[in-house]
Amino acid sequence: MKQLKASAGQAVYHDFIVADTTSVPAKRLFNAFTADGRLNRGKVERAVRCAIATHEALRTSLEVIDGELHQVVREPSEITEAPLSEADWDGSPGGVAEVIRSLDDRWAVPRQLSMHVVLGQASDGRTLVACVLDHACCDGMSAEIVADLIRAEYNRPGEGVPPGPVVQFSDYFPPMLEDGMQVYDEWLRVARGTAPALPDWMLDRKRVSGLAWTREIAVPLSEETNRRLTALAAEYVCTPYELMAIGVGLYFRREDAGPTRVAVTHNGRHRRHGFDVVGLLRSQVLDVASCRGYPDVRSFLLGRRDELRRAVGLLGRLPVEEICLRAGLGTGWRAGIPGLWEVELSGMHVAPPPEPMGGHAVEQVPKFLEDAYCENGGTTFLLNLFLSPGQIEATLRYVEPPVSTDLAKRVATDLEVVVEFLAADPDRSLDGAPAFSAAAREFTDC
Repeated sequence: MKQLKASAGQAVYHDFIVADTTSVPAKRLFNAFTADGRLNRGKVERAVRCAIATHEALRTSLEVIDGELHQVVREPSEITEAPLSEADWDGSPGGVAEVIRSLDDRWAVPRQLSMHVVLGQASDGRTLVACVLDHACCDGMSAEIVADLIRAEYNRPGEGVPPGPVVQFSDYFPPMLEDGMQVYDEWLRVARGTAPALPDWMLDRKRVSGLAWTREIAVPLSEETNRRLTALAAEYVCTPYELMAIGVGLYFRREDAGPTRVAVTHNGRHRRHGFDVVGLLRSQVLDVASCRGYPDVRSFLLGRRDELRRAVGLLGRLPVEEICLRAGLGTGWRAGIPGLWEVELSGMHVAPPPEPMGGHAVEQVPKFLEDAYCENGGTTFLLNLFLSPGQIEATLRYVEPPVSTDLAKRVATDLEVVVEFLAADPDRSLDGAPAFSAAAREFTDC
């Protein structure tokens, strides 16, 4: 067993999870899939134990020791907690949700393991495999990739060669932090020299609520919008994700034309049968969106592309939670304390179809969505982009108050209009681009 001081990210999410002012749906991190036949329970447990032995984060608990939050990492031989249990499953998607909800109180107390797997057997022979993880211990870990690893280990014949050693978060984090501290002053300069992307009156309504609801809607990006993104990406030698980040910055520009803060995150996916560094699967940076100095669309796209890439290469070296902890800045969850940003993009590649498990076809269970609440609700707008060749699908998460469902739908529609604007005429001025400030006034009594 080893005890290490918790990272700033772990401390932030642990505080969020244990708070009474955070509803259970906001705390869930899970992945569930079904196999079209009966799985061998012993082989499933072997595969789960292999994943746990491979990655320290899956056998980490967060505990307060001498007044400070620590990671307690146990060796596989020290684990006495069962990693696997069975539950009744009626074979329906609603039944999957009930299985997940049955574990909602699991993280209310410290556990030796930060992941628990539930097996369910339907009357038609299908098997449910549901992996539920502690979000604080596994921050940055992809639940989907954990499921990939379990399936790969289940399919490994006999006692063949297991996965080799991987870099652990506890080993990688100290040198990463040492390197990242070289850009700490730049982070602060950027954070203090910019403003939130929402008008002050909206932020005031959010902060005083003390009970902000998080909701989510689909963003219908049409085939024509995807074609425009593909064409623009070829013309400006960039990715559709970069274009969406640039377009979001344009849409949420401030009326005073000042530089605004927008978070840009790319979660990515690592190699098929595992991942290298748990906890570092994402790169989150603060992008400074500004229209000043750009006479037309062409110069704006080229300039913002280069600025975004600089931010990713520089600020991505230091996790934002470290900035907040060291500088005494809010992370956006507590009522009355603003976070660094109110608008965020999160990009991730669409996963390939899951491999069969023991010869049985595997089907991913869709995530069920529930409204959730906590104090400030976190980022007011979170645009999730799911990337595949030639196509982007999206959802928009928003916080109410201050955003109504009607306003969120207007934002989703406007984002397509922004892409159309950028693709129409490279020589046109930016003045005519859609702006969130106009939509907010139209749909809000201010």
